[in-house]
Amino acid sequence: MSAPAVHSVHIYENSSALISRLCGVVSSSLQVGDAVLVVATADHRDHLVKELENSGVDVRTHAREGLYTMVDAKDLLHTFIVDGMPDAELFQSSVGALLLNARRAARGSRQGLTVFGEMVAVLWDAGHKEAALQLEALWNDVLHDRSFHLHCAYPRSGFINGDEASVCNLHSHVLMQ
Repeated sequence: MSAPAVHSVHIYENSSALISRLCGVVSSSLQVGDAVLVVATADHRDHLVKELENSGVDVRTHAREGLYTMVDAKDLLHTFIVDGMPDAELFQSSVGALLLNARRAARGSRQGLTVFGEMVAVLWDAGHKEAALQLEALWNDVLHDRSFHLHCAYPRSGFINGDEASVCNLHSHVLMQ
């Protein structure tokens, strides 16, 4: 029996708050044998690896075993954005393949998968808010078909006049820090 899907969003004040929370999520997932897929910017990937290693997680071993996979958020976006908007079929083929491969590596009895993605934040920060919201909806569609934990994050500085409500409404859990 698979665990229920979780689609959380972390609206963070600074990168250190994001990395600290993400380190806890990732290390806990790896500890129970779940696979982890991190789709993030280069800076956040680098900081996360350093934080994980500082907390005693052997990132290289987990990566060699296929339990820990990192992908560049901007590069992955280029695989399914057409005319400035996410294409559902291309998203399913590119992101779907990543999810399938990551889950296959999981060791736990339930073959759990934890995903961190900030492609939505990349779109939002570039002013492509509608594309970000459509991408959130595509993630929700995937979550209906495959149960896993999806963690998104946006910097608080990207929101004005309460427009974070449109993002929060697309998530099952919201953390503002």
